Amino acid sequence: MDFKILGPIEVRTSLGRPIVLGRRKQRVLLAALLLNVGKAIPSRRMLDWLWGERAPATAESNLYTYISALRKVLGSPSRIEAGSNGYMLRVTPGEVDVTLFEDLAAQGQLALSAGRHDVALERLTRALCLWRGESVLEELPLPAPLRCEAARLERLRATVVDASLEARLALGQHGEMLADLETLTHRDPLNERLRTQLMLALYRSGRRADALTVYQSARMTLAAEVGIDPGPDLVRMHQRILADDPALTPPPAVAARRAPAELPIGAAAFTGRGAEVSRLCTKLGAVAGTAAISAITGAAGVGKSALAVHVAHQVAGRYPDGRLYVDLHGSTPGVAPLHPADVLARLLRSLGDDAAAGPEGRLGVDEAAARFRSLTDGRHLLLLLDNARDAAQVRPLLPASPTCRVLVTARRMLTSLDGAAHFRLGVMTEEETGMLLGRLIGEERVAAEQRAAGAIVRLCGGLPLAVRIAAARLIARPGLSLRALADRLAVEEHRLSELQADDQAVRAYFMMSYRSLDTESSRMFRLLSLLGGGAISVTAAAALADRSEPRAGDLLDHLAEAQLLEVCGHDRYRMHDLLCLFARERAREEDTEEDQAQAVRRARRDVWTPPAGPPLHPAVPAAQASAQPITYMPVRS
Repeated sequence: MDFKILGPIEVRTSLGRPIVLGRRKQRVLLAALLLNVGKAIPSRRMLDWLWGERAPATAESNLYTYISALRKVLGSPSRIEAGSNGYMLRVTPGEVDVTLFEDLAAQGQLALSAGRHDVALERLTRALCLWRGESVLEELPLPAPLRCEAARLERLRATVVDASLEARLALGQHGEMLADLETLTHRDPLNERLRTQLMLALYRSGRRADALTVYQSARMTLAAEVGIDPGPDLVRMHQRILADDPALTPPPAVAARRAPAELPIGAAAFTGRGAEVSRLCTKLGAVAGTAAISAITGAAGVGKSALAVHVAHQVAGRYPDGRLYVDLHGSTPGVAPLHPADVLARLLRSLGDDAAAGPEGRLGVDEAAARFRSLTDGRHLLLLLDNARDAAQVRPLLPASPTCRVLVTARRMLTSLDGAAHFRLGVMTEEETGMLLGRLIGEERVAAEQRAAGAIVRLCGGLPLAVRIAAARLIARPGLSLRALADRLAVEEHRLSELQADDQAVRAYFMMSYRSLDTESSRMFRLLSLLGGGAISVTAAAALADRSEPRAGDLLDHLAEAQLLEVCGHDRYRMHDLLCLFARERAREEDTEEDQAQAVRRARRDVWTPPAGPPLHPAVPAAQASAQPITYMPVRS
């Protein structure tokens, strides 16, 4: 949602559709909340702003009505929080044009003071483009306290205009800016700063006489209007032009550096994940403070990359110096993980350091990492490192500047990365995966076979990759009914084979995680599938694998770190349905029937109670003969 007040007040949805705000007092109330974002406004103050000293007896109930109406218009009661200190509007980074304007203005002025004129001009121009009128909340009558805040923003705008003109002059754009300077000077003839800049631009454009005429005009206007002589800056510019000061020679035009914009195209059918998107946008939206890393981890096919790319596009406007992207291939089937040296060479090229990144100037990892940190220092950059293998692969690629943000996706938890915020991504709900299927194959097709669509979603177990592959098969074969595909997926022995299309296959993604395991962990993973799913305790796993409980606990934790198991309580774990099918396949390939049968007998004899329903392995019926069924635990995050 976009809140715009640099001009007429306006609210638009994330898709750009305008929202009707209703009556005038309701709009004034929203304006007050927007000018005080993140601050609680007491009810008494709101009543004063809306009615002043002539508040009617019904003012408090009317205020509550306006608040309720605004919540409805904004689509969420949580948008406007009511607390002991008053009402407060909740927004995410980048939603309000005022906060974005102030951020860009501050960044531009900081870059200007550091002599980075191209960066300064880019920030300041973007800040000015947010204005859609000549004043804040144009045409909306505001109470005096809010008019003071609006006036402050308009003064800041004038400062930004002045700073942008200074940056343009420093970049040698004097010829291009003459028309703008003449217009601004005509609007504000007493502004000596504008007169000084116009004189310099005219002189650098070869119009010395016109520059001196501007001075004479300024001298006469100041004398006639306010009875004063020109100030020292204007007089000094006049004298320097008369003396043809060599220091006034125009600098060569500087081409603006193009910021890298490497983010992949976001998934058109991206669905759900509202809470995760909000948390990540909040984390990445603030560009001040210490350098920050946000790490999204989760099982294969759970949608980590799609979420990361979607969020990166959401906050891209906060990083005008560039959005860098690298697929590290930490878990890509058939592709070796990238070496940090190769990644750094690519990043250096993206930032314009071709000499250091080229084959002849190839640097070692440490030197390339240091060069990368130097190039990113002070820049507002977003770095998306997708599909990382481990923390060791990521660590050399991290910028040190507090103005940069890093978003990483990985299957394993990257707990050894200092200062990282960890976001574990679970499977999607049936409602979300149902919506995803509809967006991929068309709502009409889903509506025509609702029960079959529900079956497909359930059999995919909330895994976005599985849903996308199922949808790809339906798109490739328009004549294939949803019921036919659901029936195929219902056959457990064939389900993983059905979930493959083109170069994507659920089995291949699982295999990458499986191959990263050591011998003992992979054996435990295979044996767990013999119990047919459901939750399992450390004690039961120890009996199954014929290991001590401490050792079994270590193995289960290792599988959980590899995202092949999920912790579901104290000393209890469970396996996703599709992973269970994959593990059972590996057991048939790598373990003898006798080994499997012995494992099940140990579990039956010691502690295990099998789940109700049909067995998943030939050895299970004998084990079930003297066991009582337990309730399955659903595989959901």
